[in-house]
Amino acid sequence: MNGHDMVLSRYEIRLSGLGGQGILTMGRLLGQALALHHDYYVTQTQSYGPEARGGASRADLVVSSEPISYPKTEYLDLLVALSQEAVGSYAHYLKPRGTLVVDTGLVRQTPSNVFLGLPFTALATDGLGVPQATNVVALGAVAWLLPFARPEAVRKSLKAALPDKIRAVNIKAFNLGYSEAKKRLGEPVAVPDPTAGGGDDERMELCNIMADD
Repeated sequence: MNGHDMVLSRYEIRLSGLGGQGILTMGRLLGQALALHHDYYVTQTQSYGPEARGGASRADLVVSSEPISYPKTEYLDLLVALSQEAVGSYAHYLKPRGTLVVDTGLVRQTPSNVFLGLPFTALATDGLGVPQATNVVALGAVAWLLPFARPEAVRKSLKAALPDKIRAVNIKAFNLGYSEAKKRLGEPVAVPDPTAGGGDDERMELCNIMADD
């Protein structure tokens, strides 16, 4: 079901939560996987509060089969919110048919009853004994939900980015998030069919853009 040959005109993702939840790492890992192992064009922008932990944090990705003219997100196709604050701040940026994914252990209120949820923090804490792996559990769920993402490619990106001592537990975290999403969240999300085909370039680039606001 998940494949690398799906043509995308522009797909916007925001990963959000609090400092200390590994949001920026999650964005970098997903962006690298989609750009380097799926041959998509990807831009990544990220924003974080003044505090290293506890401040608002988000990582945005724009994914396309063709060169991206504007690198920042405008209307989100997918919003992953790992805190109540993130839902309150960003849910209104979702497209009418966009998908909201929340950590059901931390998010008590959503703007509507139309959302997908898993207890990401509890899965990492109780299932693995490693609360710091919450972001990778969520990454596994995202890999299931995105029909254009191949889980083995995201695992490859994960293995390449992490040191040996934490690689095994993070692969377990990814697999846990993927399997729980497959079991409990239903089918991958629908992606609009673009009218134009993808570009012919063989080499795709990952563009990292830092934002302070």
